[in-house]
Amino acid sequence: MNTRTKTLTLCLSVALALSACGEQESADTYLMQAKSYSKENQYKESVVALKNAARLAPDDSEIRFLLGQAYLSLGNALDAVKELERAQSLNYQSGKLLPSLARAYLIANDDNSILTLEGVESLPDESKVEYLAYKTLAAIKSQQAELAIESSRQAVSILPANVFAILSQAYVELNQSNIEKADALVNAISSNASNNPEVVMLEAQIATAQQDHVKASERYKRYSSLQPNARIVYLLLADSLLKANQYDEAEKYADIILASLPNQPVANYVKSATLYVKKDYASAVEFAEKAIQGNLQLPQLRLIAGASSFHLGNFEKAHNHLSVITDVLVPEHPAKKMLIVSQFQLGLIDDVTDSLDAFSPQNKDDEKFLSTLSFNLYSVGAEKEAIKFAEKSASISKSEPTDNARQGVLKLLMNDPSGVDNLEAALEENPNLKGAELAIAYAALQSGDFDKAFAVAKKWQEQNSEVAASYNMLAAVYIAQQKVDLAKQALQTSLTKGEDNIFALTELAKIALNEGNREEAERFAQRAVDKDPKNPKALRYFYAIKSDEESLLKIKQAHESKPNNIALALLYVDALISSDDLINALAVSNTMDASVKTPKKAWLQRIAIYKKQKNELLLVSTIEKWLQANPYHIEPVLMISDYYVKQRQTNKALQYLDKALLDHHQENLVLKIVKIQLLLDTNQLYLAKKLYQDQQFKEIQPELQLGLTGRIALLEKDFVEAVNKLTAFYQAYPSSKNAVLLSMAYKGDNRIKEAQNILREYLANNDQDDRIRMMLANDYTVTEPVKAIAEYERLIKTQSNNIIVLNNLAWLNLDLNNLEQALKYSAEAVKLAPKHPNVLDTRGMVLFKAGKIVLASKALASAYKISEGKDLDISMNYAEVLISNKNNKDALSILKRLQIKDLKREKRRNLLISLTNNKNS
Repeated sequence: MNTRTKTLTLCLSVALALSACGEQESADTYLMQAKSYSKENQYKESVVALKNAARLAPDDSEIRFLLGQAYLSLGNALDAVKELERAQSLNYQSGKLLPSLARAYLIANDDNSILTLEGVESLPDESKVEYLAYKTLAAIKSQQAELAIESSRQAVSILPANVFAILSQAYVELNQSNIEKADALVNAISSNASNNPEVVMLEAQIATAQQDHVKASERYKRYSSLQPNARIVYLLLADSLLKANQYDEAEKYADIILASLPNQPVANYVKSATLYVKKDYASAVEFAEKAIQGNLQLPQLRLIAGASSFHLGNFEKAHNHLSVITDVLVPEHPAKKMLIVSQFQLGLIDDVTDSLDAFSPQNKDDEKFLSTLSFNLYSVGAEKEAIKFAEKSASISKSEPTDNARQGVLKLLMNDPSGVDNLEAALEENPNLKGAELAIAYAALQSGDFDKAFAVAKKWQEQNSEVAASYNMLAAVYIAQQKVDLAKQALQTSLTKGEDNIFALTELAKIALNEGNREEAERFAQRAVDKDPKNPKALRYFYAIKSDEESLLKIKQAHESKPNNIALALLYVDALISSDDLINALAVSNTMDASVKTPKKAWLQRIAIYKKQKNELLLVSTIEKWLQANPYHIEPVLMISDYYVKQRQTNKALQYLDKALLDHHQENLVLKIVKIQLLLDTNQLYLAKKLYQDQQFKEIQPELQLGLTGRIALLEKDFVEAVNKLTAFYQAYPSSKNAVLLSMAYKGDNRIKEAQNILREYLANNDQDDRIRMMLANDYTVTEPVKAIAEYERLIKTQSNNIIVLNNLAWLNLDLNNLEQALKYSAEAVKLAPKHPNVLDTRGMVLFKAGKIVLASKALASAYKISEGKDLDISMNYAEVLISNKNNKDALSILKRLQIKDLKREKRRNLLISLTNNKNS
């Protein structure tokens, strides 16, 4: 190595040495700065200095320890754990390390690492007691109560007056719900440990347990100032502020959390609650459902989501949320009403009745709520349930006049005439009760008690002579009494008291129309529409009087301006049907939801449309939908059963009736009457008699009872009894079916003339009833063939393609030797039914008698072949023609194969056999 090289190497060594000394001095400088910052509680600045020091001296255990403590002071749990564990791995020797590490684990929610921390036994007493305090809390959090008690006991045994020993006792007492003891212990140390985060946190938790949410919020804020980076406290603080009704501040902390953790359940809960208070229901639902999706199962969340959805009119969501928590709500909670209304809106009537069973009215508002729900149930057909809850809605205290009046009106709305008694009692207590007289007059009018209606209406009109409605009520009574002139006078007076009086205008239009004065009717209807162009009643009268494009346009415009108005929608559909615009009628009808609240008229309109369109498939499916949407309506049950009866599927019709009678119509007498009629129609005598034992049948009119017992007697073949009872039944209800039943009873009693007389008398008043005429004609075929021919010829005018009528006419004319007529009718019958064996048989015998043997033989051969030789009369007719053709062998073969049991046919066969023998001889 030369001199120059030696000099270069030496300089480089010195430079490296100087550099090392500089870095060491710099790390120490940063360390000194950090310690200075920490003394002033400037932990953020301390962290910066220590991180610089750690960069220059990464394996310095003290720097790592101090950096961990600085993070701990800021509340940065994970960073604190990382640095303190690094210090531990670098063998940092200080009694403060393990307690600091335990606290870092604590705020990082790593309870197991606290409980398994090693090296604790060698710690100084103060450090050991601090660790034991953290161990106590970790044991409590991990639900190890006995371990927590033992850890606290150890701490107290070492240093009983130490802050951390007392803190551990307070933890244990709070965990055992000894809140007062916990509070006393914390109060004993709070003045000396005001900067201890765990003491402050415990104070907040005790205040929360005491439901002192204002104090809890203040202590959580204090903890946050001591641990500024411990964002977990924001959740506790936001929840506490929420419970303290400090909504704006609670929302501020929730927003801070959601900015970085948008799906945090508690923060979403707080946010939803503050938004609900602000009536921002759409946002409240959104945040509440986020919290629920985050598996935060709080009843309050369901309440917020359900109530918000209810206010937004989303009854399905409201029901889904509120039904989960209904059992934890107090009886008077408003959410219970929200749930019941939601159930009703969704058509869950069974659920409504269950909820109302558990609902007890606590005040006047609750009673009104029950009354309203009762009427709504009644309006959809749940009459039994409605009456039950109407009774429940009766005042829980001594009735006041207004309560009595409310109950009276509710009863009247539900067709209970005793409502008048309530109203009269209310009026007696308070003569100035508005509307009570009107309701009484209306009820009397509806029940047909016109004298009472007039007395009440007249009195009310005299007391309210300047009120248009008083004259309207009086006019309504006059109209019911058919005193038209007085009604017109009252209505005209009503118009002078109120020009915008739609009732008076429409009633005057109706009266004018009934009197044939269309011009005046149109004038009043026009005035009504001009006064209120969106009034359904005014528009309906206007269209009835003037059914043209102008009136239809007015209805359309009114409907389009109020598309959710059911009355206008129904009117528009009626008008469209009337104008044969079935496509648009159906389109408008389909805008109305198919639910339990859909009016009967809407369903009937759709059914009418499909009937006009002759769309049987959609007709039946609509009835099915109606039945499914509202099982309380009786009409779809009757319609669907009638449809299947006409399809000759009586068993299916009975299935629908049985289901209705088992479910929602157990006491419906109409359905029971329909069912027993079907059972009798299908000869199910045992089931019919069993059903007739139902006590409700004693409530029906005596004539109907006679009809049912008469039909039972008819099936039991007690014809004398059947005649006696069915005669009275027929006289009360002279229908086609009842005429047939009575005729059958007479026939069964061998009183043929009387049977025919019943049918003949019925026809005298019902000339177009072809069914009865056919029965009478059939009866005449045996007793009076000339009369039979007359009736059949009458039938053929309306039933020119009726094969039976044509065939019978041919045969009867053949018997009377009217061959020309017989040939005519038999030819027409064959033309319609060329392969019907009886028609061919008749044709063959007519041709035979007419001397057309070959043609007769051909027709009868076909009849014999088609009937496969099983029809006795066809077989013998064919044999007779064969004999006339001298084909005795084939004729004899046919005759000998016949198995005859009745004497008349046996006599004819023997005669034909003898003819074959005579021919052979």
